[in-house]
Amino acid sequence: MQRKLKKIAIILIITSFWIFPSLEIEERVTKRRILYNPIEYRFINDYIISPSETFCQKIPFIIIIVTSYVGDIELRNILRRVMPQEELELMEAARIFLLAEIPPNEKNITQSLIEEENQKFHDILQGAFTESYRNLTIKHLMGLQWVTTKCPDASYILKVDDDTVFRFEKIFDYLLKTADDEEEDFIMGYMLNNTEPKRNNTNRWYVSLEEYPNKEYPPYVSGWYYVTTPPVATKVINEAMYHPYFWVDDVLITGILIGALNITIIRMPGEFFFEYMLNVVIHANKEDWDIGAYNYSHAIVNLAKKSW
Repeated sequence: MQRKLKKIAIILIITSFWIFPSLEIEERVTKRRILYNPIEYRFINDYIISPSETFCQKIPFIIIIVTSYVGDIELRNILRRVMPQEELELMEAARIFLLAEIPPNEKNITQSLIEEENQKFHDILQGAFTESYRNLTIKHLMGLQWVTTKCPDASYILKVDDDTVFRFEKIFDYLLKTADDEEEDFIMGYMLNNTEPKRNNTNRWYVSLEEYPNKEYPPYVSGWYYVTTPPVATKVINEAMYHPYFWVDDVLITGILIGALNITIIRMPGEFFFEYMLNVVIHANKEDWDIGAYNYSHAIVNLAKKSW
């Protein structure tokens, strides 16, 4: 009997050497996957204003999410005039504008004006965080999160900035024609390769070595204009929780996260290239443009230089 007990004891001791180290390994793996910045990411679900629950009652073919500075009411109104919601509905599309809280130094806008704007147009999603370049990633993720939660059955997401105008019919027709040919998981836009972080600390887009130590950014898609799907957006949001927060939103979202997920990047077709080049030129020159510029070809046109 004693021999039997001894045997059992030896087996238990040997087994423990296999079990407990594996538990430690699992614990270490888990620790590597914990949230780096839960404080930043919690804001993507925290809204001051949001579209009604019936916003996606009619399942849209495309949801357009537009990142917009809270004070740029006129820019949003230009976009509403260029692409009225009624016309978008005929093409089974819906649009929301992504805003944040009014910054303390902003003297030309009040929250009551934003509330009035939303009561009139019902197309605003305003997050409970302050407007700033450093919060663009939060705003971008907030828009993707809202779409995947409220409009998960939409076929596509078109993400644009509020200072761009484009012919929506063009991307609508293209997606209709190619819907059956697209990969299940993809992001389509203007791919940027071998882009280096701005290291001059006087540059508005200055990135320190602590923020991003590598010499080049990974291939990524310009945040001005890209197309993806709600399932991809869901994967991106989930993946974001396991990466350090980085404020250059398109680099993180369409570069680092898309790369980590092995999502296919599709270059915007050549027929759209003119749009991109014109957009680059106008952004570089920071010109003011009016609605008449929209009538030229199928160009994406920067409407006004940023005030923040």
